[in-house]
Amino acid sequence: MKKLFLIISILGFINSTISLAQSNETHIWKLFERENGQKAWYDASGLDTVKGNNFDIWVLTVNKPPVKYEGVDKEVYRVKTLYTINLTSVKYGILKVMYYDIQNKEVFSYDYNNPPQPESIKYAYPITENSLIFDIVKTIFGPGGLKSNK
Repeated sequence: MKKLFLIISILGFINSTISLAQSNETHIWKLFERENGQKAWYDASGLDTVKGNNFDIWVLTVNKPPVKYEGVDKEVYRVKTLYTINLTSVKYGILKVMYYDIQNKEVFSYDYNNPPQPESIKYAYPITENSLIFDIVKTIFGPGGLKSNK
């Protein structure tokens, strides 16, 4: 019974990930696994056009077990977040967040960049070692991705 549930869960997750990729935005999701075992996906579709030290990137995370967020009526199984990253200041900000239920239907979203944020607060959070953003930058640009900008 547990094996059947696991197989159904995996197939459902694969189907929902494909559905996210087939939404009105074209994403190229790349899996990366953190040292702590957490899995996440980042959108590699725009990385080849990154110029300079500022870029935006979508990140998809899965909540196991699902999480209940304040202001969101349903349990959240997936979160898709658009981060903006500044490698010069070694900081990041959040531009958009989208929450999805078990059927991969959007249950809530928020656009932090509407109206656009001033540059002084756009990159509000430091990129700290072993954080999700640090691991993504390290995965994309290699271990020296942040060192050269400190």
